[in-house]
Amino acid sequence: MDKNNNDPYFREDPGVGFQRVPIHKFELDQNFSLWKSWRTNDGRILPNVNSSFELVNNPFEVGSLLLLTTYFDPAVAGKSFGGFGMRAPVSPAVEINSQTFVEFDLYYPKSAAGKYMRFEIWSTSSGGAGSQGVAGITGDSRNQVYIRTADLDDLNNVLPDWIGFYNGETWFKKSICVVTPVSTGRWEYLNLDLHTEVATKLNGDQLMIGNIRITQIDVNGTAIPDVINIKSFNEVEPFKSKYNKKDGYFLMGTVGIGKVEPDSIRGHHYEIFVDDNYLKPECHINPPQWLKNENPSFVFKIDPQKSEGSENEWSIPTGDYVAIRDSGKGGEYKVHGHCLAWINQSPPWMRQIVPENVTSMQWRQDGLFFAGANNATGPYLKLNKDSARRIYFNHIVYIMRHFMTTSTRYGSSEERGIIPFHSFDVINVELHESRHSIAIKENPDEWKSTLRHISWLMAMTDTDIDLKDNYIYLLFKYAHIAVPNAQMAAKYKAGYNDSNIVPEYMKMDSHDDNGSIDAYITEKPPILTYNDYEINLWSKAKTACNMIEEINNAWKADPLYDGRNLIECMGIQGHDVVTPVMSDQNLQTVAMFVDLIDDGLLDCICYSEIDMRQQYDAPGGNARAPAVLNEKQADAIGYQYALLFKLLEKYKKYIDHVIFWGQFGASWMSSYVPFDHEKKASQAYYAIMDPDRFIQGHSYLDEYFAGEYEKVNKI
Repeated sequence: MDKNNNDPYFREDPGVGFQRVPIHKFELDQNFSLWKSWRTNDGRILPNVNSSFELVNNPFEVGSLLLLTTYFDPAVAGKSFGGFGMRAPVSPAVEINSQTFVEFDLYYPKSAAGKYMRFEIWSTSSGGAGSQGVAGITGDSRNQVYIRTADLDDLNNVLPDWIGFYNGETWFKKSICVVTPVSTGRWEYLNLDLHTEVATKLNGDQLMIGNIRITQIDVNGTAIPDVINIKSFNEVEPFKSKYNKKDGYFLMGTVGIGKVEPDSIRGHHYEIFVDDNYLKPECHINPPQWLKNENPSFVFKIDPQKSEGSENEWSIPTGDYVAIRDSGKGGEYKVHGHCLAWINQSPPWMRQIVPENVTSMQWRQDGLFFAGANNATGPYLKLNKDSARRIYFNHIVYIMRHFMTTSTRYGSSEERGIIPFHSFDVINVELHESRHSIAIKENPDEWKSTLRHISWLMAMTDTDIDLKDNYIYLLFKYAHIAVPNAQMAAKYKAGYNDSNIVPEYMKMDSHDDNGSIDAYITEKPPILTYNDYEINLWSKAKTACNMIEEINNAWKADPLYDGRNLIECMGIQGHDVVTPVMSDQNLQTVAMFVDLIDDGLLDCICYSEIDMRQQYDAPGGNARAPAVLNEKQADAIGYQYALLFKLLEKYKKYIDHVIFWGQFGASWMSSYVPFDHEKKASQAYYAIMDPDRFIQGHSYLDEYFAGEYEKVNKI
């Protein structure tokens, strides 16, 4: 045992550290008259005269609560989003800092799932109606506390703090804590908005909130010592020395393209790499010439920073991928492509596309969304389904053949050679963030209504009668054609003169040689992945399973069926948060996809974007990477990583690859990865390399993660 408490595999409890203490509490019994109806921060709907809030006795515990009663009918209002706002004075005004929080207790009925989108917390100055949020501070000073369907769904294993019964149904309690949106200044008023879910009708639906307070970290507490990371990344055993295909595990990877130096974090620890930005759909910087010719008067939007005045249709950092291929020994390093289709980081001209047969640019009554938000931009170009399909068929074929062939048609050459991609995310994040929960309750086999239905992708579908016309199905089919196996090439050639098998739009841009795509055959096509986030939530995982199962079953009857699953891999993003139930949620998710694999309806899973957030109620308190962690924070993150990798070890034969969404320091959303800002191995590194030893040596955290280790061990 290290007496200096620097043994990465053992630590006793270093103490409670700084605690949050109230600096202002809203005494509802005494000051309810000070609460007023107020405009919402985003101004999309004024205080609803039918909706209200009132003071009631807490039916579950001692004290009083605000009872929020919500009425909203999208058909009558002519708007998709409902809600109302409240405001209360903070007197005396509170001086805020980066460790100031707004907290309250939320009580919600079981029926609330699917009805509310979020609370939004913000501040106004004494002027009130102006744009200044905090006195003396201009600009946006709001902060949002999201209450999505998944958060209020008992099916998702999100454990509430308390369960009770009231007014004929089960109610739950959830503690809410959010850091203030600004780090300096004064709060004179607290504004709290309640927003309903999109296109959802509410008729007297209720929530309750109480114990509303502003807290700050007590500076007079005793600090937990900062963790001391001793060994550099190149002084510890490489991840790939344990986790590799040869030893029956999975590939380990991280973000980054360009030459792989052997003495870098990438070269020392990892085998597979992904470019987190430059291969997203926005690499298609200009619309194809045929689309411009067919719409000569239409003004297409382009991103001047991307196109730089170029008339080229594409901007792809090919050299960086050549450098990966040519690093190390032949085939030592592999590439994962991210991503061919996504709502975000799609080029402006693509976001102008809407389906031809849609007259409204808003949500339809049936809940399908086509344009008007989600990065859709006007003026809108209405396209028939064949033109829309032609765009994305060309998009996918070009990108995949650019790398995996030597054809000059796709910007390649014999001299440059093939750049073999191990796998591709064909579609990224296309399940709506909350609609899955209520849909699964109504129909356990549902998935189509939970899609985002983004306008430029939905234009390909045009109708939802035939599954094989669905844009998810089509996009994966295009990827199979782009880099075919021999069976696909033969079926494509045989069906070329049948427009029901090879439609005319596939023939219009010289992607074949008189019906032959033999030149593009590869013995090992890239693994084709559907990638999404929050898949650890039960209802979202179930929705994804439904989609994959139905699509892959339908694909077997397709005339172009090539002996492979249409969707081959489920990518679980893994942007995780330290919580007592994360391991159990991941366990349920993985088990669900393992069943699909065992049934032959999926080939594998991957954890595609791993990092870890340290929240306010986790051991040691909140932290934002790359800030130095205290010992307890570092141990909690390590413990969570250990649980995850213990689970991955158990299911290793089903997992193709695991990719960290950052090499060192800070990942996306200020999350932590295994190496700190000085490129030293953190507690997370040791936890990943030996999960059992790490968990057993940090037993002081067992109570927080109660039962999680035992559940994983039972697999």
